[in-house]
Amino acid sequence: MSRDLTTYPISQNARFKLLSSGFLTKEDLNDFKPNELACETGLTVQEALEVLEIVFPAPSSNSVSEVLSCSAFDVLLDEKSRLPITTSCKSFDSILNGGIPLKKVTELCGCPGAGKTQMCMQLCVNVQIPKSLGGIDGEAFYIDTEGSFVAQRLLQVANACVNACKSKSSGSVSDSDVKNFTVDKILKGVYYYPCKSYIEVIARVNLLHQFLEKHKKVSLIVLDSIAFHFRYGFDGSYSLRSRLLNGIVQTLVKVANDHNVAVVLTNQMTTKIHEDGSSNLIPALGESWGHACAIRCILSWNEENRQVHLLKSPSMAEARAFYTITKDGIRDV
Repeated sequence: MSRDLTTYPISQNARFKLLSSGFLTKEDLNDFKPNELACETGLTVQEALEVLEIVFPAPSSNSVSEVLSCSAFDVLLDEKSRLPITTSCKSFDSILNGGIPLKKVTELCGCPGAGKTQMCMQLCVNVQIPKSLGGIDGEAFYIDTEGSFVAQRLLQVANACVNACKSKSSGSVSDSDVKNFTVDKILKGVYYYPCKSYIEVIARVNLLHQFLEKHKKVSLIVLDSIAFHFRYGFDGSYSLRSRLLNGIVQTLVKVANDHNVAVVLTNQMTTKIHEDGSSNLIPALGESWGHACAIRCILSWNEENRQVHLLKSPSMAEARAFYTITKDGIRDV
């Protein structure tokens, strides 16, 4: 896994110029020569050389690298031991093999009104369902770039979830679990951070490791949406945008693995014009971004129904499911 440049003993001035130019991880510096890095970042050639020597030190003759490994059986056991986060829609859960998985980055794409933010808020509630009630008893971290998060709506979804869990509880469920699972507890378990620029998004993502070390219960990271601050404002510098986006997703993949959390990103749709003049809607941010997330779902809707299309998954076949949005949240049709 690529290492963040902020973890190296690089001078503050050099670090600022690297991050501002889109160099976020060790991998971003691969194959760069000092003069090339200097041109890209505004560093002097000497400063660029010093950075590269810190990040890529010459191997010592006495150094020994130890590679940690495990068997495929160990990986299988680890995957089976992790409960997913339910979406509150059985058909959606089914095509995802139970729900949104931990240790994976899931992308929800869709046009405005498809239900991306509604799905994210539902997940923020469901991640907090107690283990005795079939949940994982976690918390959520919500990064909002569009200003679409509505606390009153979260309150509605939380209230419906609490009532549903209480009605399904039986004598085998701890009375304290049912009693303590309240709307107030759910709202306090969602850490909300608005971001007004891509710089703020990068900063917030880079601070996730530090935040999660202090908040061990967080099991869900939501970034709604990844595309909003990256679709415009780069003056045609798509290489810079790609580096920044790759740095973000690499950090999120590492966060997901290191802290055993689910990461959910929402993405917008854009129109692709073909040579014959025809067009169709595709996820924004380009084809290379399409390979960044482990799971990709396309949410769509018309006057009759809402549909989720599982387009990409490492463990499940391509499939479709139907869902609806009610006053209580996401539900089956």
